[in-house]
Amino acid sequence: MLILPLHRPITRASFPVVTALLIIVNVLVFFGWQAGDEAAVDRARTHYVDSGLARFELPAYERHLLATNQIDALDELRQLPAGARADYISQVTLTDVAYLDALHAGALFDGAAALEAWRPLRAAYDAELENVFTLRHMLRSSEVDPWRMLAAAFLHGGVMHLVGNMVFLLALGVLVEGALGPWRHLGLYLLGAVGSSAVSLLWRWGEAGGGLGASGAVAALMGAFCVVWGRQPVRFFYWFGVVFDYVRAPAILLLPAWLGWEAWNLMSNADSNVGFDAHIGGLVSGALLGGLLVGLGQVRESFIADDGGRQVDDRWERAQACLGRLQLAEADALLSELADEQPQRFDIRLMRYRVARNAGRHATIAERARELLQADAPDSDGIHAQQGALADLDGTDDALPLTERLGLARRWLAAGALDAVEAALAPLTGEAEGEEADALVAQLWFQLALAHRECHQDDAHARTLRRLAERYPAQPQAAKARFLLGELEGAGAATAPAG
Repeated sequence: MLILPLHRPITRASFPVVTALLIIVNVLVFFGWQAGDEAAVDRARTHYVDSGLARFELPAYERHLLATNQIDALDELRQLPAGARADYISQVTLTDVAYLDALHAGALFDGAAALEAWRPLRAAYDAELENVFTLRHMLRSSEVDPWRMLAAAFLHGGVMHLVGNMVFLLALGVLVEGALGPWRHLGLYLLGAVGSSAVSLLWRWGEAGGGLGASGAVAALMGAFCVVWGRQPVRFFYWFGVVFDYVRAPAILLLPAWLGWEAWNLMSNADSNVGFDAHIGGLVSGALLGGLLVGLGQVRESFIADDGGRQVDDRWERAQACLGRLQLAEADALLSELADEQPQRFDIRLMRYRVARNAGRHATIAERARELLQADAPDSDGIHAQQGALADLDGTDDALPLTERLGLARRWLAAGALDAVEAALAPLTGEAEGEEADALVAQLWFQLALAHRECHQDDAHARTLRRLAERYPAQPQAAKARFLLGELEGAGAATAPAG
């Protein structure tokens, strides 16, 4: 699921300076200080394996897993080939705070001699790890470190991780920084980062892992946005599976949507390597901070109320009002503009047709009726309106051509509007359409009869079969219709009461 507020364009007057600086800092950290970390980690792992540290730390790590009752992790370790265990330990223990503390305290070694032999080897390895910028600043589960709780919000695990967070930061920063001002916005971002880290630590305490990324701080902006903008309708883009659109809704409604989505993922996708717990912490922290700022009156209400200098498009509402007052020329002009911009809208075509009928302009009525009949009706009311338009054309020089009439009947049949299909086929007598056309019409009559039967509309089923047999007696469908009628008559005779 993706929900992204896109309510306000970036202008010179509303340019989010702090948001832009935060994006620059995140980008510089990733492409600058973090740039060599992958190679540095590889060098450290190679050093670990080559130095022989695993000779001391493999039994130490096994003791630690036993002491902390991590039986599954111990079994996983012992199932690895002997040659792969050193590299495995070098990876899984990078952020295992409890193991590292016990290791450096000397509690996991069997004797002082092993401890003394291990220390210089470990010191050289730790010096290698000190070259990894990310490891020095990322959040580590089971460790309360205020600097890491903040610094982790400026680290990222990959280019797409960075890009995704920066897109959300920009979209939300425009709205939150404008509503709060640059300094309160910066404070919210930093406090939200710490709040998201705190919730993540609380949720993951006792685990051997870590976290990084701006998503917790960005989530804090989400939570604050929902509360600060409150009931103000905002425009946002949503994408769920294959469904996506732009809609307007009160900002506060996004808070339960975002929270619910993160909570569901936290419970059902725990192994996805995504910090849903940090996202929830950020959302809640941001909502609380946003509520505090609203309560203290630290919100720019004028920015929220201002619609960015854009005019609301009210032409549809004005056209409806003009039609209600019978100001037909004004209504028609407004609807013509809308039809040029949004040619697929059924409601615009329908209103243009009604304006033409009210004006009594016969040539325009025919043109608008044809336009209406070419559109897909969204519901039964739309199909009923199309029936009226078809009736207006029948019996005039502008009658709908047979191919268009049959196409319309097929769309109605697919929509289940069986009475409308019968009304569309009723004027066709089988006398002047031609042999090829007769075959197409007969097939539609037969499909309509079967549809009536599926709906248990026995009278309508029999009626359409009789019309088919009478009007198109030479068609193969007529023979099937006569057979089915015979079955119906036989069934009726069998069930008739005796005497």
